[in-house]
Amino acid sequence: CIHLPDLGDNPDDQAVLQYALGREHAAMEQYRELAETTAPGPVRELFVFLADEETQHKAELEKLYYEIVHSGGV
Repeated sequence: CIHLPDLGDNPDDQAVLQYALGREHAAMEQYRELAETTAPGPVRELFVFLADEETQHKAELEKLYYEIVHSGGV
């Protein structure tokens, strides 16, 4: 289970990125689980593709998070 932070009324960049990372991770895990439990074929291939897309999104957000945090932007 992924814990997503409460963004509140005025979240900072770090909180928003942490939330987005959590959402991407949750989606990645869900698609991966669906792929593992689906019979081989086009639907399974779709779930694998979607899991890979979410993995890429998460990696891009992690890079952005690192750049912002280490540039003193947050």
